[in-house]
Amino acid sequence: LPDFLEGIRSLNFKRKDAQKLARKAAKKLSDESKRLFRELFNNNSDTERKTERFSITITPQTARHLRNISDIANRLSELMDFEKVIGNGDYLKTELLWELSQIQKQAAELANHSNLICWLETNETESRLCAVPKDLDARLYADLWSNGVPTILTSGTLSANGDFSRIKRTLGLDLVGTRLTETSKPSPFDHKNNTLLYISENMPFPNNKNKGYIAALTDEIERLVVASNGHAAVLFTSYNTLGLVYSALKTRNLPFPMLRLERGSSSAIEQFKASGNGILFASGSLWEGIDIPGDALSMLIIVRLPFAVPDPIGEYEQTLYASIDEYKNLVIVPDMLVKLKQGFGRLIRTVRDTGVVAILDNRVSLCGAYRQRVISSLPLCRITSKIAVVRRFYEIVKDKKYFQRRKNLCKT
Repeated sequence: LPDFLEGIRSLNFKRKDAQKLARKAAKKLSDESKRLFRELFNNNSDTERKTERFSITITPQTARHLRNISDIANRLSELMDFEKVIGNGDYLKTELLWELSQIQKQAAELANHSNLICWLETNETESRLCAVPKDLDARLYADLWSNGVPTILTSGTLSANGDFSRIKRTLGLDLVGTRLTETSKPSPFDHKNNTLLYISENMPFPNNKNKGYIAALTDEIERLVVASNGHAAVLFTSYNTLGLVYSALKTRNLPFPMLRLERGSSSAIEQFKASGNGILFASGSLWEGIDIPGDALSMLIIVRLPFAVPDPIGEYEQTLYASIDEYKNLVIVPDMLVKLKQGFGRLIRTVRDTGVVAILDNRVSLCGAYRQRVISSLPLCRITSKIAVVRRFYEIVKDKKYFQRRKNLCKT
């Protein structure tokens, strides 16, 4: 809506009266939006939590603001439709009319919210009211899978230990019946020889409010990046933990460039590739879809098992299961394993890549509750808990140039 208001101010109509009416209506639209978000923040104390999605309740007053937004957008659209603009404004007018149609449609759907899971997202620059249908699986089945068109769906990671049950329920594929065939194939990469899995036995239970945990985590990461001669990415599930560990390691004068991937930015990734043997501290987007082939990334450190942060969608899903244990086994753990596999996949990107994946969560240690499920979900590779074995692995799989970069960096 703020962008739309800016666009209206840039549009010049031939009739001055129309210009005044359009800008006045756009201002009303903006004011109603402000009232809507003020109402959402005032009625939902959950927004004080440090999370990306806040549970909200659509009250009758909130729904009224949404209907008002829809009505104003509809009237403004009718006004703009018949008015001519000056100069080269036709393209902008067409764009603004499309945006208005989206505002009108979305506000009307959100006002009629009984079949929606709604939440609020906010950051330093904007707030957004979002929703997803509760029956998304049934809608996907009706729109896509029931029409008889042969369809192939592929993914490198969307099964948990070869089981697609979770994704089938989410996408409505479990409604297809006998027409659905599935298969799972192993990775084409030689993980047995090219990848070493390090599982730490030195870590306390992950708790970023525990200073002892942060200290142990910092020490373990330092040991690993020294063993790998840099070339490391450290994957966090929490920006807060990332900040604490990054600050602690900065004081230790490690002989490697230290880079921090900020939210909404990718510049640190390019700097990491160029550095040769840097250490990239990241969360969020680095868990999936980032491609850094070659020696630049040869040590991937997964700080904590990537269990999803509680959010409104998860809270609704939980109500669909008979018990918390059933929800945990059928939803929470499979989602975590898929995310973990996506993170694991950042390391080996070509048949020539070699390196170590380190998991520092004590729930995967020898006595950990998730050890077997985690190991079964990952490609077959050797496992160790000894730093000396990690160092020896690099000596075997890397050439002399890999280790020379550290010396060159120290000289500069």
